[in-house]
Amino acid sequence: LQGPGNCKIFPGDAKWPSPASWAALKLVTGGALLKPLPQASACYTNTGGSAIAAKCQAMTRSWTDPFAQLDDPLEMLSALYQGMTCQPPIIFNRTNTCLPGGYPTYVVKIANVAQIQLAVNFARNTGIRLVIRNTGHDFSGKSGGAGALSIWTHHLKEVAYLPTYKDSSYTGPAIKVGVGVQGFELYAAMDKLGLIALGGECPTVGIAGGWIQGGGHSPVSSIWGMGADHALGFEVVTADGRFVTANKKTNPELYWALRGGGGGTFGVVTSVIMRTHKDIPVTALSWNYGTGPNVTAATFSAAFKDYLATFPEGAKNGIYSYWNVFNFGGAMTFSMAPYFAAGKSLAETEVLIEPHFTKLKSLGIPVTPKYTTFPGFYAAYNASFPVEAVNNKGIVTASRMFPKTNWASPQAFGTMFAALWATIQSGKAVIGYNISPTWARGGKQDTAVNPAWRTGIAYLITGFPHADLYAPGAELLAERENFTQGTMETWRKLTPGSGAYLNEGDRVQPNFQWAFWGSYYPRLLEIKKRYDPFNLFYATTGVGGEFFEVRSETGYPDENGRLCVKAKPEMYYAEGPEYVEGSEEA
Repeated sequence: LQGPGNCKIFPGDAKWPSPASWAALKLVTGGALLKPLPQASACYTNTGGSAIAAKCQAMTRSWTDPFAQLDDPLEMLSALYQGMTCQPPIIFNRTNTCLPGGYPTYVVKIANVAQIQLAVNFARNTGIRLVIRNTGHDFSGKSGGAGALSIWTHHLKEVAYLPTYKDSSYTGPAIKVGVGVQGFELYAAMDKLGLIALGGECPTVGIAGGWIQGGGHSPVSSIWGMGADHALGFEVVTADGRFVTANKKTNPELYWALRGGGGGTFGVVTSVIMRTHKDIPVTALSWNYGTGPNVTAATFSAAFKDYLATFPEGAKNGIYSYWNVFNFGGAMTFSMAPYFAAGKSLAETEVLIEPHFTKLKSLGIPVTPKYTTFPGFYAAYNASFPVEAVNNKGIVTASRMFPKTNWASPQAFGTMFAALWATIQSGKAVIGYNISPTWARGGKQDTAVNPAWRTGIAYLITGFPHADLYAPGAELLAERENFTQGTMETWRKLTPGSGAYLNEGDRVQPNFQWAFWGSYYPRLLEIKKRYDPFNLFYATTGVGGEFFEVRSETGYPDENGRLCVKAKPEMYYAEGPEYVEGSEEA
């Protein structure tokens, strides 16, 4: 690396590109080079704003609205990992100024492939950091980086129907989507064709970016596998600036890596071709309850435990459920939103879940589930998955897949439940999915999807808010390391050899290589070395990321600092046997 301290070139360094160089890049990209300010700069006088300006007030009101953020060239929806250096003042204001923090310095607003090639070549040749931003959803802050040039792909919105696609492994209808296409756009387009293409649970997530490249779980994953299982081919700009196709015949190793190996790592994807499915009916329902005068914590615990006991049967029958448990100072709530039974009739769904409602009734918990049967996926999705708020201040999260072995005996199940209940009692939330995207359900595809998805029947997320975000970085780091080595270590010991989800993982995940890819990691690292010998693409906890670090200005693990070579990288080690495709079906 060409910068001081074995780092990427950073603003202020002698080798930082000259104004003339940036002007030339702007010229050759047709004016697409931007040097934007953060949205909250409107609130700070050091950037020409005013804390009482109408623009600041309007921006603050819309701060958690994803649609107010997605069309901005800079914003990272995980503000904690930007460094929180330019937030609306009433939300967080450490210095009374708006500072760049982990925001990129320059952005290329992409409208065509040539602009990506120019940006890639510029970053490689100058030695500056390069990042890729689509919608900014990444939980770990991968869509930003201090002093970086950002490739903003959000506006590549092509959707093309391919009714008779054919390759060596698939013949049938397919859809080609530009990397900027979001879930709600894809679902609407597919509904008009009477088809389903897999997308995320969150409607605003980009489909062909980090979602599918990181694996991509979907409301229909329990019947059709992961999003990456459906990728038939990619178009991608590689680190040498070439625009290539990656599929089974052309660049097959790159194709394999892009199907689950992580976004922002192997190249800049511009589009993906996905296989599709005929539309199917869906039955969906929701319910909720909580502690109160007539529901004690012990009763709540028994109810939650009974629901978790339904997971093996739910997984077997293709259920995708999305639920959460919160503990607000001892007041606990359970919310199901939704229990999504794709391809199931009302009667079939009732057979699966009504025994649980019988149990709730016996516990004295009044629940009135709301069943709705829909003729197709699109209507069911729109009614079941609302747009979620973003920019949760200071929330630290981590995830884990729980395999069906945790349900193999009453003792195993009891041990798991006791640990989960202890997590909830400690004041942490648990957000969960009953999901089973096995290798067979995904079409028996050869992909880099984390094998833990194949063996898991529950995917769980937990987290906590930092008690005082104004505390020194070292104190905040200690707080989150206690979480990683405390609660999450307990979860890891419950699930030996399993893993976590890259797209919703812990930024300081121990042995992230195994956690996010299992035994596939060595192969992925070799592909990374082949396609990016320049170390142009870096993503925290991404393939090859162990060799680099962001030297944060505060000491907290965020994007607010130089990207440098790590003196003592933490290398991959196996936590279990090599995954054998289909072994979960045995």
